[in-house]
Amino acid sequence: MSLNGNNCVFKVALIFTAAHLLVVGCGGGVKQEASRAIPITMEVVPPGALPDVPAELGGAGFTGEGWTTNEDYQPVGDPRAKKGGTFTWAFSELPPTLRPIGKDSNSATNFIIYSMIYESLIGFNRNTLEFGPGLATHWQISEDKRTFSFRINPDARWSDGSRVTAEDVVASWKLRVDPSILFPSTNITFGYFEEPVAESPYIVSVRTKELNWRLFLYFTGMSILPAKYIGHLTGSEYLKEYQFKHTPGSGPYILKPGDLIKGRSIALTRREDWWAKDDPDNVGIANFDRIKFVEVAEDRLTFEKFKKGELDFYPVGRAQWWIEETNFENVTRGLIQKRRIYNDQPRGIAGLVFNMRKPPFDDIRMRKAIAHLLNRGKLIEKLFFNQYLFLDSYYPGGIYENPGNPKYRYDPDRAVELLAECGYKERNEDGWLVNDKGEMLVLDLNFLAGWDRIFTVVQEDLQRVGVKLNLKETTPATNFKLAMERKFKVHWQAWTGLLFPNPETSWASWLADSLNTNNLSGVKNARIDTLLKEYNVIFDQERRVEIIREIDNILMGIQPYALGWYAPFVRILYWNKFGHPDFYIPRTLEYYYAIPQYWWFDEEKDKKLQAARDDPSIQLEVGDVEVTYWSEWNEKHGRVYKSEL
Repeated sequence: MSLNGNNCVFKVALIFTAAHLLVVGCGGGVKQEASRAIPITMEVVPPGALPDVPAELGGAGFTGEGWTTNEDYQPVGDPRAKKGGTFTWAFSELPPTLRPIGKDSNSATNFIIYSMIYESLIGFNRNTLEFGPGLATHWQISEDKRTFSFRINPDARWSDGSRVTAEDVVASWKLRVDPSILFPSTNITFGYFEEPVAESPYIVSVRTKELNWRLFLYFTGMSILPAKYIGHLTGSEYLKEYQFKHTPGSGPYILKPGDLIKGRSIALTRREDWWAKDDPDNVGIANFDRIKFVEVAEDRLTFEKFKKGELDFYPVGRAQWWIEETNFENVTRGLIQKRRIYNDQPRGIAGLVFNMRKPPFDDIRMRKAIAHLLNRGKLIEKLFFNQYLFLDSYYPGGIYENPGNPKYRYDPDRAVELLAECGYKERNEDGWLVNDKGEMLVLDLNFLAGWDRIFTVVQEDLQRVGVKLNLKETTPATNFKLAMERKFKVHWQAWTGLLFPNPETSWASWLADSLNTNNLSGVKNARIDTLLKEYNVIFDQERRVEIIREIDNILMGIQPYALGWYAPFVRILYWNKFGHPDFYIPRTLEYYYAIPQYWWFDEEKDKKLQAARDDPSIQLEVGDVEVTYWSEWNEKHGRVYKSEL
């Protein structure tokens, strides 16, 4: 799974959890002879503003008159939460880098890790969809909606004890626009801004080069790094120096020396000295003393380790296991809790991506033929126990899905007709389709461990009509790298969804031929480009919905993907020693961000759990498997996705 988005941290982060949005980027400052990261040294800086900064420039006595803030910001965290304990979970592969910016930084695990270490200017409540203070206490948007100003909280501190200032914001932007960070999408996204201006240690402003309603979201959601450590580095120097370590962060967790064991585990430690720990808006968040990420390559092994108690939590990715293997004794006795949780998290897409830049998938008939050979109905029924839904949209399950989209279903007869139109009419003596040059139609598909059960079915269905599909197991890092470098004809890709879609990074023609962007298939469509330009400057949410629906329909006609299936829920198992909000997961947030943020270790539950593990006669509370908190909420309030912009 790939994730792209802004810093995803608690109250103080604007969370964009979708791979359609690539905003992490690169930059640099004054070039010097060699990489010279400054050693981390602790400073003792008391709370409060610099005494020589006047109130009108954000210093002591700043009133906020003429500025915007949100004094009614509703915390997402639960006031019942307690601090303490450890949360341990597994990932199939630890990230290829720990940097929050630049090449290879946009892996799921890395986003989770650095979202706990770094913060952004403004927060975004994933229940109410409201903005709230973050590193900035106040903000302004000019009348022409192109100049944004922020007042940095004078109490904000880095983990080395030094002040967070406006210069840190400037340096964080510069790093993202440096091409040598090797991430074009980030360069483009932050290239929409002129260089930010530090008007004082606490006031920073930035002007956009054009009108675009998303630019406020991008800038406010940018994770901020300390200028002291990055301001003197070029992008390439930063890539090298911070491949597997962090600069100091301002967030609630820190990666201590020795807590990264390459190829095995990463552990984060909660900071007792987090500058914002006593902020009322942060009640009930950052509760675990330690959060440990363990690398376990194979899903079955992960499941077994969880059942033995080596892991605290297990997301059940396989429908078959959920039906057949999650009612064992520790579940029925309540030692392990089983939940299927529904919320309004935007759903992403998954499917076979066609590289339309070269044969055979530069021909739409070939793309449609393979789409008709993807027997999703059989997979959903036989392998997925009818738990999943057909993907018939690139923006599924919400207000952006076009209800008039064509629906592709398994149709081998139609596929054979299309293949014949592409020149593959005859079969050779081995039964494989060939064209008039005698060339076979051969496709190569890399897959991750555990996916052979799915792709073997696809392979057999293609073989029946004479298409040869070669399967090769590979690692997540290798698979992702090959996709980013466009070294594929067909590739399976899953993306998460965005609350406010950014179709440009996935479908813009100007990204089609660039590496390391989300336009994997190479979509180039004049009408989509026109709609993208309109979408960027439309502040009417209803019109934005119309635009996305039209783009959705065009894409269904282009067929850049043979779309797969999706689930409107998440299935999880966890040991019965944790507390959590009544809703389990915020309304529009993914479980992998929500659980380490908002859950907590419950000492009393843990005592009962340990007693039950020692005494088989003890029965613990099982609880309801189905969690429909947000479905019931929607019935009362309506499912609303409104932008404040």
